[in-house]
Amino acid sequence: MNDASNADHDDRVQALGDQLVKVHNILRGELNSLRTALDTAQGEPSPPPRPLEEQLRKKCLSFCTFLHGHHTAEDEHMLPGLAASHPELTPVLERLTREHGVISTSLDQIAKLVENGDPARIRGDVERLATEVEAHLDYEEKQIVEALNSYGPVEI
Repeated sequence: MNDASNADHDDRVQALGDQLVKVHNILRGELNSLRTALDTAQGEPSPPPRPLEEQLRKKCLSFCTFLHGHHTAEDEHMLPGLAASHPELTPVLERLTREHGVISTSLDQIAKLVENGDPARIRGDVERLATEVEAHLDYEEKQIVEALNSYGPVEI
């Protein structure tokens, strides 16, 4: 393998916990982008222009789908593996699973509001969701990244 191939390969090999933090940072960025889009929509004349409303609707639904998928993958794959290899984390993993359920309910509510009405009116719900999600991501990282990294590097 040449040096360029080695560098490419090294970029694809990371510890699982570090990968989780990267995904969480993407989620944080998307959440901030959604908040900004909602703020922009609220600053527009009422109702927001149709293209902005459609763009905001897509952004909200995309974020909700992405976060649902992320939590489903954690619940079905990552958390059971951690429970088996790190039984001392059982209370933490149970809390994370419960929080996934609460966040899922919030995501479903926001998706329903976006599908049925003016997305700019959901700012308060998105802010509550953001608070829940940010606290959840911070807690998850603090509690399980080290355990995930104990598996060693994996190719992505």
